[in-house]
Amino acid sequence: MKKSRIKLCLYNGCKAKGKDIINAHALQENRILSKLQVNRQIYMQDFSSKPVMLEIKKGKPEPFFLLKEVHIKDATVATCFCKTHDDAIFAKIEKPQYSLTVLNDEQLFLFAYKTFSFELYNQIVVKKFFENMFANAPQTTKKWPSVYKYRNTVLKIRDLNYYKDYFDKALKEQDYGGIETIVIEIPYRIQFANYMAIAPPFDIKGRKINYIDKVTKRMKFVFFTIFPDESKSYILVSALKEDLDTYGQYFDQLRNSPIGLIKYYINVFIPLSTQNLIISPKLWDSWSESAQMGIQFAVADPNSAKLLKGVQFYLQNIAKFRQKEEIKIDTTNMPFNFFIPHTT
Repeated sequence: MKKSRIKLCLYNGCKAKGKDIINAHALQENRILSKLQVNRQIYMQDFSSKPVMLEIKKGKPEPFFLLKEVHIKDATVATCFCKTHDDAIFAKIEKPQYSLTVLNDEQLFLFAYKTFSFELYNQIVVKKFFENMFANAPQTTKKWPSVYKYRNTVLKIRDLNYYKDYFDKALKEQDYGGIETIVIEIPYRIQFANYMAIAPPFDIKGRKINYIDKVTKRMKFVFFTIFPDESKSYILVSALKEDLDTYGQYFDQLRNSPIGLIKYYINVFIPLSTQNLIISPKLWDSWSESAQMGIQFAVADPNSAKLLKGVQFYLQNIAKFRQKEEIKIDTTNMPFNFFIPHTT
């Protein structure tokens, strides 16, 4: 795994290597992570540490990366940009002289680009990991689960490179009009953050989303970035405008759904869908032990498809009940609630 974490700069044409490559933060340390820390620590999955081996099936231990305390200087980092380009490209969302009170098109673009970049780097690392594993232990090429995951990673990198072409061109031409972002504001500081590039399997009403292009077979991605600012918080959901033939209805739901339903959707969808969930220790300590165990299981379980199916079914029921005004969406009644406001 360590050998798979290569150093490179994803900025198009950059040849930097070695010491010129830095530990770039997906979520900026001073501007975002510092709002979540307690004693400079936050909770997240740490894939640089050894996993916990647990027996789900007797005699077959499996690796699980549980949420643990991580120092914010080491949180959400990857060696995917050189210092020059990390500073220059992302200044308007990371430097203190630029406000985030009202996000402009360039800032929305940069948040989406950064989320995309870290996902692309992660998939490059995963591909390198499998190649190293196959080279050093050739017998693993006979294990179908490993081969299947490797093939999926290769296909995902191919699809993400389609987006890289868009982002590279947009950065060069300073044209940010090719991407659309839903901006959902929470009127207080939340105590968690998240970033992920995903193809949502279903929408807020639990309806299936056909995210594979029928002609090109390309997977269409949506870019989520969720974080607290000074006195409010943002949920940013971005997609290429050309992909709105797939995600247009999904975006309309995000624009028009009650905030309670959006909070519920995020509350149950995020833990099952991302490896980049960051939680404040204050929020973590406010949950019961059973709620903490539930979150650990949701984020660490590599086979979350069944749980996601349950979420989809429940969202379908909510959509039916809402038409009859028979149900109220309230995350405060859930075992864990991500939307507890920050308190000093």
